[in-house]
Amino acid sequence: MNANTFRTLRIIFCLLAVAFCATAIFIFVYFGWWGMACVLGAIVSGLLMVFCKRRQEALENKDKPAAHGDFITGPLKEGEESGRDE
Repeated sequence: MNANTFRTLRIIFCLLAVAFCATAIFIFVYFGWWGMACVLGAIVSGLLMVFCKRRQEALENKDKPAAHGDFITGPLKEGEESGRDE
């Protein structure tokens, strides 16, 4: 699976979580405690959304690692220090 697939899954799980949250109140009103199934569905969808977000970011960072240096000095060369006291 690539990063675009995880991005699409994030959107789908986000929409599912919102749909579960929106329908939960109606299920609680008309069917009582069966609304907890919607709440659990929203929680599971939210967790899957977070999982897909982390996988997407990991795949994107693997393909293009973060730059070293800063916006003033530019990228650092091999063996060069940043000049900042840390």
